[in-house]
Amino acid sequence: MTANIDPDMDAKKLTDRWKISNPEQYGVHFGPYENSRFKKTRLFSFWLMVHVAMRVVMCFYRLSRVKIVGDDLESKLLSEYRGVLYAHWHRYAQYYFLYAAGKKHVIMSSHKDSGEVGARTMARVGILTARGSSGKKKSGGRIKNKGGRDALAAMAALIENEGFSAGLTVDGPSGPPLCLKSGIIHLARETGAPILVLTAAARPKFRLPTWDRMWMPAPFSRIYFFLSGPFFVPPDATDDEMEQIRRAVEDHMRERAEQAGRHLIDLKAPTTLYSPPEVSGKIDDTA
Repeated sequence: MTANIDPDMDAKKLTDRWKISNPEQYGVHFGPYENSRFKKTRLFSFWLMVHVAMRVVMCFYRLSRVKIVGDDLESKLLSEYRGVLYAHWHRYAQYYFLYAAGKKHVIMSSHKDSGEVGARTMARVGILTARGSSGKKKSGGRIKNKGGRDALAAMAALIENEGFSAGLTVDGPSGPPLCLKSGIIHLARETGAPILVLTAAARPKFRLPTWDRMWMPAPFSRIYFFLSGPFFVPPDATDDEMEQIRRAVEDHMRERAEQAGRHLIDLKAPTTLYSPPEVSGKIDDTA
């Protein structure tokens, strides 16, 4: 859960680090955009936000004691499947960042300035970002394309071809909070990768006045990471079956978030919920 921080990490260094041959074949941009794309004032604002965020989060984290519950389940899944899909609410985004630092993970990050800040922050600890975000309905029911489908397709290809795992903020980038969007369900069906739910808690903590009710650990707190699941989506799942699985994952994640918020999660409780069906994401699958 520690990683070397490289303030100069860019898109090429990231793809080279993870030995991605010909990243252009995936059809999306990976990592931060080139500095030449932005004016100096915007570059400075990016640097300032990334610098402050890194300082605050890493300082609080290093002053805390950390416990992981469910890492044995995670190790088992990583040994059996090409990759794992980590589902978490937006309020836990900073904790996923800490958990995934230095690991072979890819996430989705929007093309907006907030997404650029996120991409630059993730790059510093070696997390790859596929640029894009979920579309929004416009007047008349039309969906505005923000590159989310292309980013999901690239993430699926990285799981299958390069052995990546993926982290998805399932109610991001802008809510509504605790409402799971279907992207992770489609990704699980396409790749056969298991969905592992990441929940976090801290004692003591303070809450930020944001739409997702994000909270931060207080200095010298105790931080818990909870991994639970797994959930699987069969490759031939119908739309109705996928919606049933989406609701099951959402209900489980809401329950875990409520329990974590009240410190009711049993630290000794078993984390496995379901026996995995035969799916196509196993390492030894040659189909």
